[in-house]
Amino acid sequence: MLADQEINEIAVRRFYQALTTGELTLADEALAADWESFPPLRTGTGPDGWKGTITHLRGAFSELTAEIQDVVVSGDRVAVRSVTRARHTGELLDVAGTGGEVEFRAADFHRLAGGRITQTWHLEDYFGLARQLGLEFTRGA
Repeated sequence: MLADQEINEIAVRRFYQALTTGELTLADEALAADWESFPPLRTGTGPDGWKGTITHLRGAFSELTAEIQDVVVSGDRVAVRSVTRARHTGELLDVAGTGGEVEFRAADFHRLAGGRITQTWHLEDYFGLARQLGLEFTRGA
């Protein structure tokens, strides 16, 4: 019989596996029906919100992989440091696919109950990703 912390880690790993493989049913296995993300996803809450984000990202990026680099499990919390690599082949941030390879890092903090993720706090290097897509940032006057 698996301990609660092992069950929690398995659920979190499924969350990232869904992004890498595009297997949307993994979202149903990983997430509670009322899962919420902070900041909120444009695609909504619950497993359907994550499925929408997966579909969007896999449409913008081919060869997408989300590699877990560190996992720390403490009770009902799981922290993950990850790196996502892909080829930018579709529109993202109003930038048409460039064909270029991108890499961006994230840190996520998940809360779980009953072996499902109920909340996720997501911090991602959006600035670094935007720079890789060719977006330039200048200081305002």
